[in-house]
Amino acid sequence: MKIKLQNKYLPTLIPFLNGLKLRGEKSRARSKFLALASNACLSFHESELALLQEYAVLDNDGNPLTDKDCGFTIRDGFMKEYLSEREKLFNEIAEIEGGTYTSHLELMREILADYDEVLDGENAALYDALWDSFIAKQEP
Repeated sequence: MKIKLQNKYLPTLIPFLNGLKLRGEKSRARSKFLALASNACLSFHESELALLQEYAVLDNDGNPLTDKDCGFTIRDGFMKEYLSEREKLFNEIAEIEGGTYTSHLELMREILADYDEVLDGENAALYDALWDSFIAKQEP
């Protein structure tokens, strides 16, 4: 199975899927997908950290220094370049892939199709992206 999803959706993917109330085979399908998605989330996090290490003010250990608001301070003169590179990273396509079982894709489509809660903001955008990804995987 291989699902493509923009990096910008990865931070909300795991909390969203973990919040779904599922049983039986649908719960197992979600768990399998979450295990695969965790790798993509970790890779994205590592890329974010590498970007910060390139542009942020660093502490003595080479880690990005946090400010009083728990954010990061970008070095003087590099904000525009950092924001451009960050946007590129967030728009890159992550591939969530790995071996599962034959009915996994169909079960994930059913989970999305049966979802009947109100969505707003980031969760609505994530749901839309997931739907598009799983439907695109269905087409030849």
